[in-house]
Amino acid sequence: MDYVKINKKRVFITEGNLFLDNYAINKIHEIKKLKHYSNLKGLFLENNKLTQIEGLDHFVNLKKLHLEGNSITEISGLDSLVNLEELELGHNQISIIDNLNHLQNLLALVLNDNRLTTIGGLKNLINLKSLDLSNNQLEDLDGIENLKNLEYLNLSNNNIKETKILAKLTNLQSLKLNGNPIEKSNA
Repeated sequence: MDYVKINKKRVFITEGNLFLDNYAINKIHEIKKLKHYSNLKGLFLENNKLTQIEGLDHFVNLKKLHLEGNSITEISGLDSLVNLEELELGHNQISIIDNLNHLQNLLALVLNDNRLTTIGGLKNLINLKSLDLSNNQLEDLDGIENLKNLEYLNLSNNNIKETKILAKLTNLQSLKLNGNPIEKSNA
């Protein structure tokens, strides 16, 4: 078992995953020792103080990246993560979905509890199977019809009134729409 010292604490790397939750980390690149672990499969930086995504260029083998509970305002810095399958960005301050087109292997995306109003930036993530967009400010679902492989979709607690477009998602097994002002003629 390998470990790295962060903030004077030993952090163990288990099965290729590094968990740095609640470490008061401000910037990923401040963790200089991380560059020696470029073969990591999972990096978990939940509930820190991150405001942007940067310093991940050498993690080309990363499959899971969890950044929930930070203060991230935009999606960037993921260009080299072409093998990423799971991205969790819930409980941040993201208002625009951008810079995800190159993540063609992405299967699961969590963007709950952000400030999203549109989702057009997701339209090229055609392999996506699980998507959580709950607790945002979505009114418009344009672009979601391209996500033909979606099996799980959580749109709870948004401002969605129109749902007809969801009929195009023929692989859906679970759909959550509670807490939306859906008009009866569209239900």
